Amino acid sequence: MNLTDLDLRLLRVFLAVVEARGISNAQAILGRDASTISKQISQLETRLGFRLCERGRSGFTLTEEGASIHRRAQELFAATRRFEQDARALSNQLSGPIRIAMIDNLITDPGCPLVATLERFSRREHNQVELFLDITAPARIEQAVLDQQADLGIGIFLHELQELDYLPLYREQDLLYASSSHPAASLSGERQKTALHESRKVVRDFLEQSDLVPLDIATATANAWVGNVEAAAMLILAGGHVGFLPAHYARHWVEQGQLVAIAPERYQRTSQIKAVTRQNKRRPRPPLQALLDDLREACASRDSCK
Repeated sequence: MNLTDLDLRLLRVFLAVVEARGISNAQAILGRDASTISKQISQLETRLGFRLCERGRSGFTLTEEGASIHRRAQELFAATRRFEQDARALSNQLSGPIRIAMIDNLITDPGCPLVATLERFSRREHNQVELFLDITAPARIEQAVLDQQADLGIGIFLHELQELDYLPLYREQDLLYASSSHPAASLSGERQKTALHESRKVVRDFLEQSDLVPLDIATATANAWVGNVEAAAMLILAGGHVGFLPAHYARHWVEQGQLVAIAPERYQRTSQIKAVTRQNKRRPRPPLQALLDDLREACASRDSCK
């Protein structure tokens, strides 16, 4: 099979469908209806000569051949991106795409240097860079950087991987919160500690047990695990759970009287926010290096980064 531009477009549709885990979910990503997407998948299958996936009311599953084509297509487009990046690096121009994968709800933190970084970067002369920012599940950010689906990751990483470079940026403060209707919210001292011991606790899975350590309760266990801050806040606001949230994120509900910080002088923790990139013996290509330089400068001017 000789690849054509049409084949490449069809492969991109296929990758989007696999990433979205189905044709219906891929409609918003691709900006086209399910019927059109289904026809394009069928067209690709005809070109290849075999079925890529089972799709219908029973759900979406890849065939063995489909799983193989998915892996090879990822490798193909990763190689294409590397070629484009290397070609641009030779010209030393600020052009081409930069893909950033980051955790959610950083913008409300006054200590976060990302807005200042992007402001600096946007003011650079002759800047033709295309920026792609994606809010990504914390557990997937490092893998996205490793797989070259992202050039830069921003998040909380408890265990650093040898294949990646990490740059500490700033610390985010977490406090223990309960709904204003929760029993622990109106108690103090030992009675409050007992109420916390008996409470259901929500933990962010990417923080593992570190979300429980500050409670200083030997038998503390999680009753709910979530993948992001918003899901944790939802359970806490519902009144059935207590848990740690970034103080800047919870501030709105505290001011509205919906959340209460429980003994903040006692129950608090901090998370180190880091930037992560692939290890490279050479300097990163010019656009990414410029963005990293701006990130370091923005951080250097903030007390939260020191």
